[in-house]
Amino acid sequence: MAIVKPIKVRVGNLAGLRAVLDYIKDDRKTQNGALVYCKNLLKGKEYQQMVITKRAFRKDTGRQYAHFVQSFDPRDNVSPELAYKIGQEFIKRYEHFHGFQVMMAVHTNEPHMHIHYIVNSVSHENGCKWQSSPEDLKRMRSLSDELCLEHGLSVIEHGRKGHRSYGEYSQTASWKRQLAQDIANNLDISHSRADFIHRMASLGIEADVGGKGVLFTIPAGVYGLQSERKCSNWKLMSYGDFTTENIRNTWNCNAGLARIGGSDMQLLQEVLLELGRLHCPDTPDRYQDMYLRDIPFDGMTKQEIEIALSRKALDSMLEKARQAHEKAQADSQQAGLLLATITDTLVEVLRWQEERQQNAPYHV
Repeated sequence: MAIVKPIKVRVGNLAGLRAVLDYIKDDRKTQNGALVYCKNLLKGKEYQQMVITKRAFRKDTGRQYAHFVQSFDPRDNVSPELAYKIGQEFIKRYEHFHGFQVMMAVHTNEPHMHIHYIVNSVSHENGCKWQSSPEDLKRMRSLSDELCLEHGLSVIEHGRKGHRSYGEYSQTASWKRQLAQDIANNLDISHSRADFIHRMASLGIEADVGGKGVLFTIPAGVYGLQSERKCSNWKLMSYGDFTTENIRNTWNCNAGLARIGGSDMQLLQEVLLELGRLHCPDTPDRYQDMYLRDIPFDGMTKQEIEIALSRKALDSMLEKARQAHEKAQADSQQAGLLLATITDTLVEVLRWQEERQQNAPYHV
């Protein structure tokens, strides 16, 4: 039995592509590179050739690659050699891969055998960008089942109650996936190193951000772990672009958007929409939804929008204050009470802003 999963890939740069390729073909996971296979690429020159393709068609921005993982049930005892053969056949038979450069690597470092597939986002034949739909994923999974049956492996009985999920097969894969998701969620909204560290700490996770990497310490109890675990950002590259460069670029971008929003809300909307059109043409309002969700801009004045944004920030701070206050009471400390007092003051400021806006409205 094998499960095919697409990995959420954040919009990144060419450094992110190089990092994920290096992670996928790591000698320690692929029997010194023996389990790495390339389609329309020279082995050892995967990154260079993918970049050449992108620049030949002037499409070296936006999403850089597609990433899929095919995981086998440990109970099937799939050998590295068989996984490698299945991976080659999968690439050959899956019609959506035709015209695209693909690197495949079998990883043997986890309890379950699994295969990573990295697809260049630009076709080397015609320059078309990679597109994938839910129906395409269904066809991938159907082909995966077909190959498993051909090689005497079990397949998932879809719809059967009580079927164990992939996360239940491997606790290691499960907690890393959850950690990667929490990191991605906090990166989306943090605007500095200190802000990110604080947000991760609120989940009970320590983030040690250094010049060359980030080390996360996950205590026992978080994600169901029985003992403390440590994980660097480089070990999460199969789940997205977690390079230090991309992390810092995200902070800088968020901080810049916050500065724009503080001075010109209309400009902020336009910037977010342009980012969406560039990076997510199918969902151009993605960034507006991410940063400005729950705020009905239509018909609102600039001052009303600023108050709404302040209210959102305040709600978040109030929740942190409540949690800190409860902790302070338990620990006999005053930090929570101080934070609660600060937020109470902000409530009064907002109330004053709203009253002023009602008494002396103006329009953009």
